[in-house]
Amino acid sequence: MDNIRIDPRTRLLMVISLTTLAIIFNNVIDQGLLLLATVLLCLVFGRSGMKAFARIKWLPGVFVFMALLQSLFHADDRILLAVYDVSILSVGGLELGLCFLSRMLIIIFSAGIIAAAGSRAMIQGLSELKLPYELAFMSTLAISFLPMLATDMRDSLTALQLRGIELKKLPVRSKIKVYGYLLTPVLLGIVVKARELSCAMEMRAFRAYKKRTSYTILTLKAVDYVIMVLTVAAFIISLFLYLR
Repeated sequence: MDNIRIDPRTRLLMVISLTTLAIIFNNVIDQGLLLLATVLLCLVFGRSGMKAFARIKWLPGVFVFMALLQSLFHADDRILLAVYDVSILSVGGLELGLCFLSRMLIIIFSAGIIAAAGSRAMIQGLSELKLPYELAFMSTLAISFLPMLATDMRDSLTALQLRGIELKKLPVRSKIKVYGYLLTPVLLGIVVKARELSCAMEMRAFRAYKKRTSYTILTLKAVDYVIMVLTVAAFIISLFLYLR
């Protein structure tokens, strides 16, 4: 089943509401309920947008590591794990780490809702919200560079393994050096591609006129108005219940 087709502005309102609540909520239960709602919305409205994130297998591990770091440096008397009287894991730190992990997952699933709209429709939606076309175009273009960065990094790691270097058997310091050496040419390649894209846009007279016309015209349908009203109502009710 593909995602339900709705206006990009409706998707944007949903994502703004979800991410704003994710920043405001500061306990595990509320964050968990919000994460569950985000996952359900992504399954309904952004199923096709999640296909790209399924390729990033290392991302959950990074978030779990960051969550454990936050738990490690949070002081709390309710200690769960200690080594030589040094608190390693506490209840408060664990809750803080879980909240961080939940926020990151909410952002990922929210990005899936946005990605399902398509880059061209998203640019048009931001433009019809009176956002400058250049800013809307750059924001959407920056998102498209993320998969390119992941692909280049994966190709570099594959080339390294084909030369007989097994990263899993290297010490931690050697792994850091290897990733540092690999990351530099990958980032330089992205900069070169961005420069080539900029030259191509200038050659096609990008920003030659102050106003632009568009072949794609977005119109809000009845389902969009219903979803917008429900989104605003759910946002206000959730905020009221949390601050009560």
